Amino acid sequence: MTAVTSITTVTDLMASKADDAIDLCMDVKVLAGLLAVYLFVSKPATVAIRDGLGVDPKGFLLKQFVFWHNVVLAVFSGVVFFKSLPIMMDVLKSGGWEGLHTDAKFFDGTDFGWWAKVFYVSKFYEFIDTWILILKGKEASFLQVYHHTGIAIAMWAACVTGSNWVVWPVVLNSFIHTLMYTYFAAATLGCRSPLAKMLTTMQLTQFVMGITLSSSTYVYGKATQEQVASLVFIQVYAVGLIYLFGQMYKNKYNKKKV
Repeated sequence: MTAVTSITTVTDLMASKADDAIDLCMDVKVLAGLLAVYLFVSKPATVAIRDGLGVDPKGFLLKQFVFWHNVVLAVFSGVVFFKSLPIMMDVLKSGGWEGLHTDAKFFDGTDFGWWAKVFYVSKFYEFIDTWILILKGKEASFLQVYHHTGIAIAMWAACVTGSNWVVWPVVLNSFIHTLMYTYFAAATLGCRSPLAKMLTTMQLTQFVMGITLSSSTYVYGKATQEQVASLVFIQVYAVGLIYLFGQMYKNKYNKKKV
């Protein structure tokens, strides 16, 4: 067996295992179980780990963990963006705006559907964002818990129904997350910049853009009832995000100096 053959065999095996993991996460019982752990078990468990091990919020080990966690998400998000965008552009060129939102082959007949599902699964890994705050001795805000819980449900609904509209959350969110987690990684190393306010503005912009652009699905009227229901869910959820992020922006950046 040549080295090339061995590498190919290992790569195929990893891809197969990845597909098995993705298929497992598409089960609604797995989704519900993971969300239940996140919402009801993970906080006391993380507190117990923090207190039991005496985790230093400013210690080297935690700082390294946070840095590499952010690097992993920044790189991953960048890969998803640069893999998904060309597929979207190809479909736009061949089928136009209507084809992008109505052609079933876009989700199931290209690699986009696979990347959308991978992006969905990554939302469970992002739960670590909340656990990091707890390890630092902080409380997770309602915004963060709402954000992580809602996007997992919304992405699951989009993927399980094979909805083309999910192209907008995938492309927009992966782009924003590439910038956001890169910023977080740099901040962990002590690099401060005025970009935090800009990133929050960009997050708010992506929610508005996502709601607006995905609404083309209603115009063409070719989506199934399940696909429409999943779109309504994420749009209502996004309205909640706009309000919560807007409040955070107002409290953080528009405070009057006394």
